[in-house]
Amino acid sequence: LSELSGVPAEYIYCRKGKSFPVEISCLDIENKFEWYPITSDIYSLGLYSDGGVIYYKDNRETMKELTDKERSEIQEAEEARSVNLMYHHVHVLSVN
Repeated sequence: LSELSGVPAEYIYCRKGKSFPVEISCLDIENKFEWYPITSDIYSLGLYSDGGVIYYKDNRETMKELTDKERSEIQEAEEARSVNLMYHHVHVLSVN
């Protein structure tokens, strides 16, 4: 992960989410998860199940303070994506 991301391993913090599709807003990820260093023995990602989502971040970075307009734009984009995923899921179920 360090090699792929360009982030030194000691600064990579991660969290295993639930399975795909992701149902958490990117606006909430920072504060709704407990983050663990990948070098820690405390936390194991348990990469043995299909569909698991792994989040990671560079722990040296801080969250940007969003304006109301930026927050609204992100929420609108996420809602549109959610509607598209639901439509696709319903369409696939009805075709099968």
